[in-house]
Amino acid sequence: MQKKTREAIAKLPLSEIVLETDAPDMPVCGFQGQPNRPERIAHIVNAIALLKGISIESVTEATTLTAHELFKIPS
Repeated sequence: MQKKTREAIAKLPLSEIVLETDAPDMPVCGFQGQPNRPERIAHIVNAIALLKGISIESVTEATTLTAHELFKIPS
C-alpha cells in the first residue's frame, strides 16, 4: 500500500470501508506481476488491522456489516 493510501485508511472510520479484490487487475503489494486473486484480500484485512491497531476479526466484522448495509444483503 502506498503512503497516501495508508494515511487515508488510518483516518477513515472503519464503518466507511468496504473491501473488494480488484481481481485480477490490481495486484496486492508483494504480488506485483501476478494476477490478483480473491483470497489475497486477507492481506488487505491484515494491513488495515495493523494500521488501525485492531484485530483482524474487527476489520472483517465491520467491513462485512458495511457491505451488507450498502448492498442490502440480508445478514
